[in-house]
Amino acid sequence: MSMFCNQCEMSMVGGCGSDGQIVGTCGKDENLSNLQDTMVFGLKGLSAYREHLNELEPEQTKTVDDVISETLYFTLTNVNFNFDDHIKQLMKVGSAGVEVMDKLSNAHTSKFGIPTPVVVPQNEVEGKAILVSGHNLDMFEELLKATEGKGINVYTHSEMLPAHGYPELKKYPHLKGNVGKAWFDQVKLMKKFKGTFVVNTNCIVPPSKNADYVDRVFTYKIVGIEGATEIIDNDFTELIEKTLSCEDTNMNDDLTLTTGHHYKTILTMAPQILEAIESKKISKFFVIAGCDAPGKAGNYFREMAENLPKDCVIITSSCGKFRFNDIDFGNIEGTDIPRYLDLGQCNDSNGAVEIAKALSGALDTEINDLPISIVLSWMEQKAVIVLLSLFSLGIKDIYLGPKSPEFISDDIFNFLSDTFNLKYTGNALEDLKDLLAN
Repeated sequence: MSMFCNQCEMSMVGGCGSDGQIVGTCGKDENLSNLQDTMVFGLKGLSAYREHLNELEPEQTKTVDDVISETLYFTLTNVNFNFDDHIKQLMKVGSAGVEVMDKLSNAHTSKFGIPTPVVVPQNEVEGKAILVSGHNLDMFEELLKATEGKGINVYTHSEMLPAHGYPELKKYPHLKGNVGKAWFDQVKLMKKFKGTFVVNTNCIVPPSKNADYVDRVFTYKIVGIEGATEIIDNDFTELIEKTLSCEDTNMNDDLTLTTGHHYKTILTMAPQILEAIESKKISKFFVIAGCDAPGKAGNYFREMAENLPKDCVIITSSCGKFRFNDIDFGNIEGTDIPRYLDLGQCNDSNGAVEIAKALSGALDTEINDLPISIVLSWMEQKAVIVLLSLFSLGIKDIYLGPKSPEFISDDIFNFLSDTFNLKYTGNALEDLKDLLAN
């Protein structure tokens, strides 16, 4: 039997593993192969952020593009590279992640304004409606323009929630609210949402072929769903026509969510935050963020968030926040400082670093010695690039869960544990006790 291996790009008799090697490694050392898998997954997340940046400021992507091409070239072989060389290359990918998130954040605020806190109606829908899931703010603005005055209400889902905080997006009166939680409830939502559904980035749950709503699903650019209708060149004509032909949606859960705490807004509160730290009103910041995944294991993050002492502040981003963002955490006692700060999408994870850098400078304390704990939920490519970005900055003491990535072998984890003091999550209350003690 002759097979073609994509990794080593050669025809082999019997395929990978035919000579006793580990299947999928193409003869490479297992640890190095796993590190290269980490690179590739990191590059997928990096490329997603790069794509959004390219839509807004294409002249800003050159150095990121260079890292992507260099790293892909690196993965062709490990003959001349050892473990340390692979770690160095991963740190390059992480540094590129920091760069692209910083540039994308600036591009977003330059075009759409700096987000400010806003209370968003949740699961409250009426009339002809479009529900948008994904991360692409540029496409979202074009959709809002195209649907203005058409008798259509527009709603966000999952990572689109932070759109409500941007001045140039929330100015549209037909942007009404948010529906649902993290990306993986799409199928359940479309069974009761009677309007159309737009998926504009890769966080998708493909409908089954016989789903009775697939004719109401629209995709954008590289997103592919069999049976869905593709939006080409920002022409929303077919989407608008289909939406108007759908029956009205009526949902009224009378809930709200809060978003819009971009780091540039948070930094304007620096004097109040520093005073609260110095007066012991704030004891610690908890970065509880990351990409959510289906299953009860993710309840770990809700359990931790709801059991935090009242003098702790939660900093969050990404879709992992939907595990606990329905809780009213209130303010730090005696202040106007919210205990819950939603920095935005997963690509806004850089905001936590910017806040930490500002605190580090103001308190004359190294970042890793600040009263900040980081607990990340793990899922797919974008979580990889966020984690690599933090490692490239030397950030330590991260708790990662709810389960370990398949490509992190024992040897690799031991290295990350020794170098960055990386820990896997365990029991939420026991982990919280340890984090509060440190």
